[in-house]
Formats: sequence, structure tokens, C-alpha cells
Amino acid sequence: MCPTFKASGLDPGGFAEYVRVPAPNVRQATFRLPPTLPDEAASFVEPLGCCVRAVRRARVAAGDVVVVVGLGTIGGLFVQLLRRAGAAAVGVDPLAPRRELAARLGARVADPASAAALARELSDGRGADAVLLTAADPELVAWAVGVARDGGAVHLFAGGPGPGLPVGLETLYRRELTLTATYSSSPRDLAEAFELLVTGAVVTEGFVTHRVPLARLAEGVALARERRALKVWVTP
Repeated sequence: MCPTFKASGLDPGGFAEYVRVPAPNVRQATFRLPPTLPDEAASFVEPLGCCVRAVRRARVAAGDVVVVVGLGTIGGLFVQLLRRAGAAAVGVDPLAPRRELAARLGARVADPASAAALARELSDGRGADAVLLTAADPELVAWAVGVARDGGAVHLFAGGPGPGLPVGLETLYRRELTLTATYSSSPRDLAEAFELLVTGAVVTEGFVTHRVPLARLAEGVALARERRALKVWVTP
């Protein structure tokens, strides 16, 4: 939970020809790109760093069955990290094209209606060791609690305004469930993410589906909001 990140890493943001970067950020989290790493791939250092931290916080271990809810770029990064950790990844998304991408990355995929059954099948009936939620929806938290095994974990990778969590304290207590969350990444997480991208251990092909110049930024934002794009690449 880096106070420097919260103070200087978010505002003012990007989408401009030039930006000022505070000196602490330069010292702690700046990487020299090798010629073998394209700019588009390098742009995933920050989200991948957050995913690295989340997998660590969720205490994923080899042999675990982990359900990833939401198969956008974050879900695709999670799938690859889980496989590297020796876990079985179950990808869940209502959109078939996103499930297909996750399957190519090595996940067993399902729609929301069949995900719980698949997790039980892969875990000899126990349920998921962990459920990673990439979307902020209280109903998803309740669903995840039902998918997780006794003693399992539910990890929040997104937040937002809304009602409290619809999960009873008695349920968490008697089933010994762990609720964890990650908000951002640390310099250590970013360095690990950078190395994963440089070595090709994590790939990003297929994540950028649309490219627009800065002058058409509004168009790119609309593509993302309407879920017609996976990731939009904005050029100066």
C-alpha cells in the first residue's frame, strides 16, 4: 500500500502528448525497454503487476483450482499467471469471444451457469480453492462464496460504490473463508511483471483489439465502455 502511488500515480493522468512524472516514480518504477519488447506489450506492465500482487495475496499454490471471473485483459493475464503457478484456471465470462481467448491461453472455460460444476469436477467435488473477481458486483461476491470450497478464498480485484457485501459473517466464520483484495501494485510487483513480459513468459497478443489516434480518444473510450473492444491502444 504505497502512499507515493496514491499521491502521485493517478492524477493528473495520461491521454496527452506529454506528461510529467514525479521523481520518486522515476526512481522506483521506471524500466528501460529492450528492443525485443514492443510498446504495446510494455503497456501491460502496470496491469500485470497488479495481477502478480493479487495471485500472491490470494496465496495460490500448485495444484489449486482457481476460478477467474471476467475474461478481459485482466482475466487473460490471470490465466497465464495461474498456469505458471501450477494451478488449474477456470475462466468464466458470459461473452463467448472472451472465453475463446482464455481457452487459447490455457484455461478451462465456462459460462456463469456451469462454472461451479466445472470447479467441483476439477477439484474432486471440493470446489474452488480461490475465486478471483475482476468486476465490482456484490452479487458476484455472493456467487463466489458459493463456488469456493470450505477454507477457500475470494479475492476482490475491483471495487466501487454500492451496497455492502451480501455475505453473512456466520458463513465466513463457519466455512473458514478468506476474503482478500488488492488495490494496486508495488515496485517489486512491477519489476516481476516487466521480467515476465521481456522473457515472453506472459504474452499479450490478442489483447489489443482496436487502435485509435489521440484525436479519436472519445471513440476509443466508447469502444471500451460498450465492450466492443478488449483493449484500445491510443497513439499520440
